[in-house]
Amino acid sequence: MIDDENMILDDVTLYEAFVHFVCIGWKLIFAFVPPAKMGGGIPCFVIALCFIGVITAIVAEVATILGCVINLKGSVTAITLVAMGTSLPDTFASVTAA
Repeated sequence: MIDDENMILDDVTLYEAFVHFVCIGWKLIFAFVPPAKMGGGIPCFVIALCFIGVITAIVAEVATILGCVINLKGSVTAITLVAMGTSLPDTFASVTAA
């Protein structure tokens, strides 16, 4: 919990610490995206878009390898991963909102 008055982190749960350390790589990579106020937001947009493109290419390669390992057709693997990639974030958002 964060003390709003002094902006000091009072207590960290085990889950919060675990998620922080699991995501530290993503935090370090995306720390290279400049602030949105810099350059009218254009450098932020371009660099973030490039990062998203690179990550999408990596995910596509992992999906291809996964499909080969479990002996699925490319179309089945693509449809399954696209369905999961679009549905899971909505599921998590709904659970958080509830």
